[in-house]
Amino acid sequence: MPSPASNIKATAVILGGTGELGFHVSTVFLTEYRSAFPTIRITTRDTTSSKAKKLADQGADVLSFGESWDTVLSGADVVVNVLPTSVVQGFNKELVAALLKNSVKVYFPPSFGSDYRFVDFPGFEMAEWPMKRAVGEETRALADGKLKIISLMNGAFTSWVFRPDRTVGVDVANNTFTCFDPPSARFGVTDLADIGRAVAQLSVLALDPETAGTVPDVVRIAGQNVSMEDIRDAVARVKGVAPGKIVNLGDPAPAKKALRDEYPDSRYRILDYVRVANAEGQCDMSENDNELVNPGQSLWKWKTVDDQLRDIQ
Repeated sequence: MPSPASNIKATAVILGGTGELGFHVSTVFLTEYRSAFPTIRITTRDTTSSKAKKLADQGADVLSFGESWDTVLSGADVVVNVLPTSVVQGFNKELVAALLKNSVKVYFPPSFGSDYRFVDFPGFEMAEWPMKRAVGEETRALADGKLKIISLMNGAFTSWVFRPDRTVGVDVANNTFTCFDPPSARFGVTDLADIGRAVAQLSVLALDPETAGTVPDVVRIAGQNVSMEDIRDAVARVKGVAPGKIVNLGDPAPAKKALRDEYPDSRYRILDYVRVANAEGQCDMSENDNELVNPGQSLWKWKTVDDQLRDIQ
């Protein structure tokens, strides 16, 4: 919820408001932060989808992705872009021009996920990272200081850690956990709804003249920093079973070399990149801005992997 001291009354626009992350961002704005954002507009490719209808029932103005930028952005104070970066690349210049034309005050580009500034795969990065970097750099150059741009990095989505199609090596059903050495290497994970709360709270802070100066251009959050050992222990706690088996794949160097040698064909092998990056400490989000966004967890409690496991039992 917004700080009680905040008197912000603003309009928020969420581009891609029915996507996996977008739906959670939209829901947080429409519920927990509705007092600060009485008008919330979302865009979606399908205004008849169940998610679009649910958001509309909660009070969102639901617009088709094909509407003109002026229609979408008219009167907007904050714009949150949760569209795929590959899609945004195709119209980013047009979008930034429209943001400036409509006097938008705060903009979140599609930077969500791991902090691509610190990945170490020179010349052979995973496809998503250079796209995010290029869109972010272009956005800031085109805005030329006339728009507050906040790039939010959150590590991995907590729910993805346990999804068979997204997993970083977590097999809860078989109580087996696969990773490169060391299994104690930590990486940041953040719940989708908590990302939405962070976006909403940063919006309030950036719009309030008294706190706007405290919001940096790049914000790092982490609901939790965990290792594969931590996840194994969480499964044991929540499931009431003995600690499972860690399958140690050893030194990540050969896998990293394979990504380089097989590039660009390897650039979409997300699991391989994530496992190597985690082992090398590139995804550690211990240094973060959690206290700026949610001081002392006074606004909400960050969701943990234990909480996530309880949800999927």
